Amino acid sequence: MTSPHTRVPRHRGRPASRTAALLGVAALIASSVTAAGASAAYADPVGSIRTAAVAEPPAVPGNLLPDGRFVSDSAGWTSTRGGTLSLSDDAASGAHSLQVAARQNTQSGPFANVSGKIEVGATYRMTGKLKYSTGAATQQFNFTLCPTNFNGCADYGHTFTQGEWGTFSQEFTAEAKHAAAGWFFIETPWGSNALQDFAVDELSLVKIADAPEQPAFTSLEKVQTKPVGDHNPLVGHKFGADPHHLIYNGRLYIYSTDDTQQYETNSKDANGLPTQSNGYGAITRLNVMSTSDMVNWVDHGTVPVSREGGAAPWSRNSWAPAAIEKDGKVYLYFCDNGSGTAVVVGGSPLGPWTDPLGKKIIPDTVSPEYIAGGGFPAGMWLFDPEVFIDDDGQGYLYFGGNSQIGTAPNVQGPQNPKSTRVVKLKDDMVTLDGDPVEIDGPGMFEASSMFKHGDKYYYSYSSNFQVNEVPGQYPSRGGIAYMMTDDPMDLSASAYAGVAFQNQATFFGAGNGGNNHSDMFTYKGETYFTYHAQTRGAAWAAALGTPGATQGYRSVHIDKLEFNADGTIKPIVGTRAGVAQVESFDPYRTFEAETLAWQLGVSTAKTDAPSVEFPEHNGSGNMVLSSVDDGDFAGVSGVDFGAGAATVSARVKPLVEGGSIQVRLDDVDGQVVAEIPVDGTVGAWTTVQADVTGATGEHDVFFVFAAPDGAAADADLVEVDNWAFAAAPAETLDLVVSTGSRCVAGKVQLVVSVRNADAVAAEATIETPFGEKKVTLAAGATSSSSFATRSSALAAAEVQVTGAAGDLAYSGATAYLARSCG
Repeated sequence: MTSPHTRVPRHRGRPASRTAALLGVAALIASSVTAAGASAAYADPVGSIRTAAVAEPPAVPGNLLPDGRFVSDSAGWTSTRGGTLSLSDDAASGAHSLQVAARQNTQSGPFANVSGKIEVGATYRMTGKLKYSTGAATQQFNFTLCPTNFNGCADYGHTFTQGEWGTFSQEFTAEAKHAAAGWFFIETPWGSNALQDFAVDELSLVKIADAPEQPAFTSLEKVQTKPVGDHNPLVGHKFGADPHHLIYNGRLYIYSTDDTQQYETNSKDANGLPTQSNGYGAITRLNVMSTSDMVNWVDHGTVPVSREGGAAPWSRNSWAPAAIEKDGKVYLYFCDNGSGTAVVVGGSPLGPWTDPLGKKIIPDTVSPEYIAGGGFPAGMWLFDPEVFIDDDGQGYLYFGGNSQIGTAPNVQGPQNPKSTRVVKLKDDMVTLDGDPVEIDGPGMFEASSMFKHGDKYYYSYSSNFQVNEVPGQYPSRGGIAYMMTDDPMDLSASAYAGVAFQNQATFFGAGNGGNNHSDMFTYKGETYFTYHAQTRGAAWAAALGTPGATQGYRSVHIDKLEFNADGTIKPIVGTRAGVAQVESFDPYRTFEAETLAWQLGVSTAKTDAPSVEFPEHNGSGNMVLSSVDDGDFAGVSGVDFGAGAATVSARVKPLVEGGSIQVRLDDVDGQVVAEIPVDGTVGAWTTVQADVTGATGEHDVFFVFAAPDGAAADADLVEVDNWAFAAAPAETLDLVVSTGSRCVAGKVQLVVSVRNADAVAAEATIETPFGEKKVTLAAGATSSSSFATRSSALAAAEVQVTGAAGDLAYSGATAYLARSCG
């Protein structure tokens, strides 16, 4: 989860853009020399200095910043966050630089207004020179673009050497956060306590390429947020974040924070694109989806957790779930914003839910002595739970976060904030067994996760955005760092093992940075890494011609996790391809219509009807396909029809008369193997069916919805609860089986005769209580087989005969009579 607080203005400086073109330099110099004797009666304007005859660099065409050469003044530059600005004769070029002194915080630096000057999608280059003379031998300075509220900034850092003029240059393609910038300024990193004076010169910000033309756009519903063939994000029709796995009855469930709820609450433009950043404050539900093959995901809707109607109505929010099964019960932990962690208990992954404590497990059940002793320093977030049960049955709860905690003079962070904890759980999984123990994760921010592989424990977490990376000691910013240990409670800084996953922006580009949250797990023999990225929002923004305008709404992904020979984690690569399907999909059953590998246009809605496929959910968590328009589709991957399907049926609620559903193979425009008429009374649930022709073997299947003639283009056509295919009856081999018995030396002998009445040769297997025999039968031939019972009496029973000839098959039971030879 991200910080539960809006970031206050940080002590940081942000780079600015040039707007003034410096014309007439020669005339300015000449004027200065000529007027030297006559100007004594006039005072120099504030922030200016009379210049000597020094050659100035040429003006930068198209500079969006005030004049960054500082020829004779600092017009347009301000010290918005404290400090003083003055011209200095120590310049990188020309007569003067701009000196920053008496800095009050890391943001004390030169500011320039860039409001309305940066265009989304265009490419820009910012350049400048900087020098400092006190402090560390090397120091990072950030050239930053930031909104006037200092929330959602774009920092570009560069390391300079003391006593030398150094050069900074950075190109970037503008995202929404750049276009929203009100300030460009220069700062030292937040939390660094680096407040030395410094000077800047030759500052510029110029557009070097226009934004490319964007494709025509109709509506967000028609944006393919998960292209056919991709397996990430897991679903394309809703947001989800902070994913955590649960394995229940052999099926994989993924819980996530319901970002869709915040999207529905926040402001949007006329097209539905969010204009307000996520914020998380309205989120009271947790998403649930499941799979058995890693590609086809069933949307089970949400678990209502907080406020009225929720499982824990006393709580305000439900973020960052962590779930685990024990003795048939599901223990679902969540954070109530940053104030604490709670738990509800379910009879299945979808409930029903009970609240065993009626309050937060953290901090409300922690010993008062631990808290009074400073166990939770000021600023520590008590959120982002992780639950883990070791092989010996011992349970553990991990929680906490923030990049800096404590009060002066005992402030910790951002290198080693020590802001997370682990505590043992008693057997009931809701009672703490002792006091929490401090974790020293280098560069810690949030998102604790624990995983065991072999005999090693892997504790992973999201690194903060202020940590200074030192390979082998401190992680890169905003990544997933991890530690390796032999004890799930022994997590000192020496256990640090590296970075498993870089920030999502590394892999997915504009609009996909921000907070990171992950979970590692093994399922059906493979090890996986689930995380979130802003790919659905990025697809929307790109379609609208505003790339990067994602506003922090996230989607769940899964990629493979692999290990080196020494047990360390190979760097995980975030992909849109995702992971492979691990088993074929069985269509010969009733399965949920909201089983989705891909979709376009359709959404899901809750229904009170219990799920046919998931009776173990105790009547909860059933959804239907909804918001279905003409041309929308739902796709299922890797469907194995075997020898062939005969029919397909669907439980539907028609919303208009005359609609239909085409069943297509391999592509949205692929072969039509069935067309289901959506008959029945409008507004009433019914089951409809159609014959299937040509569906054999394994294929991707697309259910494509068609409106009747004359229907409005945006008319909702139907809701669908479930699908079912029926297999075509197999062609049978014509075998005739007869039985008899005889007495041989006082013992019963069972005789089984098989006649091949078909026109092709066949193989047959005869199974009796007294043995098994295989026979080969030419067309029209008969074979008799005897089985010694070694008894004088035979009880009535059956023999089983199976046969095969190419695609033909036979299977049947034939009775035999009792017999006595005594």
